Amino acid sequence: MTTDNNTLKYENDRITDGFDIFFWVFNDESSFVASHWHQAIEMMYIMDGEVDVIINAQETKLLPGDLFLIDSSVIHSTKSIHGNHAILIQLPYTLLKKYIPNFDDLNFAFDCHSNNPILNTKIMRLIEVIKEMQIIFEINPKGGILRFNSLVFEMLYQLYHNFSTPIPDTDLRKDEKHFNRLKLVMNYTNDHYNRPLSLDEIADVACCQKEYFCHFFKKNMGKTYLEYLNEIRLSHIYKDLVSTDLPLKTILANNGFTNYKLFRQLFHDNFHMTPGEYRKIHSL
Repeated sequence: MTTDNNTLKYENDRITDGFDIFFWVFNDESSFVASHWHQAIEMMYIMDGEVDVIINAQETKLLPGDLFLIDSSVIHSTKSIHGNHAILIQLPYTLLKKYIPNFDDLNFAFDCHSNNPILNTKIMRLIEVIKEMQIIFEINPKGGILRFNSLVFEMLYQLYHNFSTPIPDTDLRKDEKHFNRLKLVMNYTNDHYNRPLSLDEIADVACCQKEYFCHFFKKNMGKTYLEYLNEIRLSHIYKDLVSTDLPLKTILANNGFTNYKLFRQLFHDNFHMTPGEYRKIHSL
């Protein structure tokens, strides 16, 4: 999840100045972040508003008090139509690899809406650490960096002890060749989404035959390449509807979307309103 680039593809790990992790307390007025991933483990703690996280076509609605974990290398997208106030944390791969035994062989996850009281107690412990991090981050007391980084290690311990499980050898994270091919495709798409892109062209980028590429992409991304391309275009259009006063048809043309009927359907399916209604809400 990010608000400085709403179409991140393969996202490099980010670091907050003075700390070993990325820690950000932010207000998001509205956002739609297309499918992407990062090597970091990412966590979102929602203080106000709502965020929808989509992983493998499954949508989870996050509400105030919810903590959500996205594992390293997991493809996901997010949307927050009416905005949110949240804490975003990224634990860089280099840190995880250095301090968590056999990190590449582990899966990290939990059900943030579980009814299991034991699991919920463990999640609450993690939330307590995040809240203490927030206090130190915002107040910056004497020795704050030392205390903050001690909490980072407490967080790593809790993640490893309470929320890690072995992953199968077939997991995509272990297949570097497939991962690198996806990175090429996603990066190329983000650089050229605003012009026509054919399957032949993108298959050449992936260095494989078109038929194989279509199968490969759908298997690993959970959607067709055309669906992904339209999602990238939609994320740019979503942003431009509020940040510019250009006519809708001009915005569509600038972002490579030529099928107006399809766009209207996709926009309504994702945001449950028309582009005009969305623009009116966020121009008030």
